[in-house]
Amino acid sequence: MTQIINSSILSDGMVMQRDVSFPVWTKSKAAVSFLEKTYEAEEIGGKWLVTLDPVNAGGPFTMEIVSDSDSITIKDIYAGDIWLCGGQSNMEMQMQRLRDDYGEEWDELGIMEQGKGGSNQITGKNPLIPNPFSHLIREFRVPQKYDFTSPCKEISGGRWQIASVETLHEFSGTAWFFAKNLYEKYRIPIGLINTAWGGTPVESWMSIEALKDFPEKIANGKQYTDPAVRDEISKKSFKAILEWESRLKKEDAGLKEGWQKPDTNISAWNDLFLPGDFASAGLSAFCGVIWLAKDFDIKADFPSQNAKVWLGTIVDADTVFINGVEIGNTTYRYPPRKYLPENLLKHGKNRIVIRVTCNNGEGGVTCGKPFRIFTDNETAQLSGTWKYRIAAEASVRPQEFFFQRQPLGNYNAMVAPVLKFPLKGVIWYQGESNDSYPYDYDKLFVSMINDWRNKYSEQQLISRNNTGVSGILPFFFVQLPVWKEASDNEEDSSWAIIRDAQTKALSLPVTGMAAALDLGEWNDLHPINKKDVGYRLFLACEKVLAGAENTSPGPVIREVRYENTAENNRRMYITFDNCGGGLCVLSESCAISITTNAFLRTSEINLPSGEEEDNRAYVSVICTEGQARLPAEIAGTDVLCIDLSSVINPQKILYAWAYNPRDRQLFNSEGLPVIPFKIEINKGENNV
Repeated sequence: MTQIINSSILSDGMVMQRDVSFPVWTKSKAAVSFLEKTYEAEEIGGKWLVTLDPVNAGGPFTMEIVSDSDSITIKDIYAGDIWLCGGQSNMEMQMQRLRDDYGEEWDELGIMEQGKGGSNQITGKNPLIPNPFSHLIREFRVPQKYDFTSPCKEISGGRWQIASVETLHEFSGTAWFFAKNLYEKYRIPIGLINTAWGGTPVESWMSIEALKDFPEKIANGKQYTDPAVRDEISKKSFKAILEWESRLKKEDAGLKEGWQKPDTNISAWNDLFLPGDFASAGLSAFCGVIWLAKDFDIKADFPSQNAKVWLGTIVDADTVFINGVEIGNTTYRYPPRKYLPENLLKHGKNRIVIRVTCNNGEGGVTCGKPFRIFTDNETAQLSGTWKYRIAAEASVRPQEFFFQRQPLGNYNAMVAPVLKFPLKGVIWYQGESNDSYPYDYDKLFVSMINDWRNKYSEQQLISRNNTGVSGILPFFFVQLPVWKEASDNEEDSSWAIIRDAQTKALSLPVTGMAAALDLGEWNDLHPINKKDVGYRLFLACEKVLAGAENTSPGPVIREVRYENTAENNRRMYITFDNCGGGLCVLSESCAISITTNAFLRTSEINLPSGEEEDNRAYVSVICTEGQARLPAEIAGTDVLCIDLSSVINPQKILYAWAYNPRDRQLFNSEGLPVIPFKIEINKGENNV
């Protein structure tokens, strides 16, 4: 980075927020030349600021910054809309993970790049940009850093990526599909500033002011301000894990004896059905190394084709061998195991061997995932009986310490320095890592949003950006999808409580939510369908910022009323907003016209194998006798009726209230799910 400017966001390929004054901070007195106008820097707080006049969407532009001792030219600048993309792993999750499911994204970019030709120049107050969007969606990935002392003034590094066939794999999947929808509708360049970091709770993205009502969290973050303390914790954690792994490797009989070799006699090994948990073989608390082996036959033409090995996900770490040769390894449980055998297959008998390290007694191969070796034309299924043998046993693996999961740190290093730049808004996907203390989430989440907005407004005033910046930073977020096996409603379900907190945040102005209940996977914390997530974020954005008439985020309760038709015959009527053409049960033939938009795939509800789909909608009623499951009748375009006559002293109504609720069949005509709800009957018959 040049010595003149303070932030790497100001670099080649950047996107600057259109239609507002834009700040350029420099380290010394400098002059900025932009669009045939020269600006002189003014000193503010020991630094120097140039505030550029508002620019309409367009580009490419060039900016020249000159000081007494240095100069820099920034090229290929576009004016458009900048979005801060925050959260944890489901926002961070890159397009590379989605490539096998959404390969058309690369195909489209390739076609556009081959045929683009001509000039990239776009100007005008209302430009219809003819160029391929590959050049006009760009991402800046903020380096993953933490700082527990105070908010940082500058980002520690980073660079802009211009979307192309060569770079798309690095883009956030959620952010990409959101940006693509925006560009295709409005033809405005999009800049994505990615601040996401996997496994992080909401408090790690909050300032000390935002956490004022949680002093214990502030104290927790502040104890890591001393680098020496952090260094000692890191060394201790790393040493313990290294010793554990080294001891396992040293004691591993499979490595000593070469169990991966195809001539190893596995006939005396024990049997195990895969995919499945190792608990099925009596290994429910096993920690250590277990070797898995299976022989399989393939046809004569199979080896000549480009074969792939897909093994779903494995808990916790694995190394995979085909005919004695290692084809890949993965060090933790979440990534999909997709390996290439590289001409190792042969006609007839072959052997696959998997060395699995189990860290904490939860070992296994995830059910419901592709588990096969295949080509475009042939498939060898690997499901069935495998052989296994224990190679080494151990205690539970020492836990790794993650500073990025502590309060304050990520906000200070990754968010605070971004808020001084004008933004169109924020998109956010997070909540999973607050699973262990969900009841705090409603207050934490709202506090974070309000604090970011306050800090943003303060920074814009400092930057003398008084033109065109809304007083309220728009904030759009994803509601948690399903996870784990389908179950009945459970009032204390952590994810249900967090989903409810997310819904309550819609009471804040200029907010919107992408309901993703139906877009998750019961067996994967990182569901693949980020395309619909991005589209639903777009729907929320368009509705809130452009006044579009859509039904985002999906049906939400407007009113609850009761009707007594006879003695002990009591009915509850729930009226919803955002129903479109009407409420419907997904499996009904008239339910959803998913052709309304090609992005919607809500007919694909992922249920565990053997789970039967019911054609009716149900709610759970908590009452004196426990919990009852009652049918819910659609009584009008936007009305649901529940007959409570059979329930003694009903207290609460739950719908879609579990990690993966089996009762989540209600949608509107546009394919958006009814938002999960809990109705407290005893707190007033008309209160939700």
